[in-house]
Amino acid sequence: MKRGLFLVGALWVLLLAVSVQGSGPGPGDGAAVPTFTKDVAPNLYNNCVVCHRPGQVAPMALISYQDVRPWAKSIKSRVQNREMPPWGADPHYGKFKDDRSLTERDIETIARWVDSGAQKGEDANLPPMPEFASTWVLGQPDAVIEMPIDFEVPAEGEVDVTDFYVKAPFTEDVFIKGVEVRPGVQAAVHHAGVFVVDRMPEGTKIVNGRAIGPDGKMLSKRDISRANGRTAFEENQKLLSFVPGRGFESYQAGAGQRIKAGSYIDFYMHYQATGKPEKDRTAIALYLAKPGQEVTHQIYHSFGSAGPTSYVVQGKELTGEVANGDDSSSDRQALPPIPPYVDDWKVVSIHSIAEPITLYGLTPHLHLRGKSMKYVLTTPDGKEEVLLYVPRYDFNWQLYYELETPKKISAGSKVTVTTMFDNSLKNRYNPGPDKEVYWSEQSWDEMYAPQARITIDNRDLRKTGVLLTERPQQER
Repeated sequence: MKRGLFLVGALWVLLLAVSVQGSGPGPGDGAAVPTFTKDVAPNLYNNCVVCHRPGQVAPMALISYQDVRPWAKSIKSRVQNREMPPWGADPHYGKFKDDRSLTERDIETIARWVDSGAQKGEDANLPPMPEFASTWVLGQPDAVIEMPIDFEVPAEGEVDVTDFYVKAPFTEDVFIKGVEVRPGVQAAVHHAGVFVVDRMPEGTKIVNGRAIGPDGKMLSKRDISRANGRTAFEENQKLLSFVPGRGFESYQAGAGQRIKAGSYIDFYMHYQATGKPEKDRTAIALYLAKPGQEVTHQIYHSFGSAGPTSYVVQGKELTGEVANGDDSSSDRQALPPIPPYVDDWKVVSIHSIAEPITLYGLTPHLHLRGKSMKYVLTTPDGKEEVLLYVPRYDFNWQLYYELETPKKISAGSKVTVTTMFDNSLKNRYNPGPDKEVYWSEQSWDEMYAPQARITIDNRDLRKTGVLLTERPQQER
């Protein structure tokens, strides 16, 4: 878990690095000895120094030859094991944007460099350092919305998951094409979810970010959800999560997010003590649709928006509605706990696609016992296709695997997600193999959330007369 905290902010900009494919000589390129300046530095500069540079979260810089040389054997081991750069998708399935995995040729080049003595080479061959965003990853935002107060995180102890609400600064409906979540203190934010709430229950007051009902008591997420009806465009929609490995997204084609005039932004914050008192004020950046960027369809974050889901745990089908730790307002039954010492605990969810959808990407989200996750599409004619397979899930890097090309999925299809959990002594990240594992937000418990980014094809916003491509007037 400590490693995850250490790396939590690194991928904000890592997704913008362009992977160098085939840099440096490969095994069939003759007897030339690879050097740092000519053959290794290009890979490091395009895949590693985004984290491995001063002021970032990695434990060492990998910029100069003097920086890199002491770590040469470790670098070889990590890239050969495909631990670095972080990329969990099995290359046999799917094509994804921003795939930063190294080719076999890249890996062989680094290995030969190490094995041949890790020579420096000529200074003239050293490429220029890449430039990185110093502020927001996606550039200057159109709007920035902060939590309404600084939250004081204690030096020690467990902090309850807390919601902070703030009125959105828009006088008319807006559509966004990109969003980024930025914690004020990265080390203190275990994860954060940012939601849009269309309306509050009658008589609600917002006091220091907390929603207070007419009776003076704090409202629960359940109270607020029920006031919003949980209907197609009126549910408490998710904008984005900040978790280890991701914190920003932009949307392809006509996909986007709508924020209604008069709505509220819900900062759903899970803090963790860092050993010293901290003050956090997390913020989000919004990138609004510009002329020529038609937003025609609302992004949803799970297949559940397109149809019902059923669950099979260890071969036994569960009856009734099931909660799996990703909805704190749920009245549903939880998945059964994971027993102690089991290393192959299987959960299968079958997502029925009742309406035609477009799929943009997939995000496995598990905790420390998460082992693997596979998404398989079955079309109405019985054909199967693996959409994504992550054979070695890593809690430290919870990546968003965005499809290179959005995929149309017809009604009557199903997506089966098979997930394995390891609660045994073999799992080096397991905080308690002798314990039953329950489902909750806490990392020492478990979560099952096979997330996706989809739009529902027949829910075309142009039919409602609210299509927006111009930037609206914001409240000052």
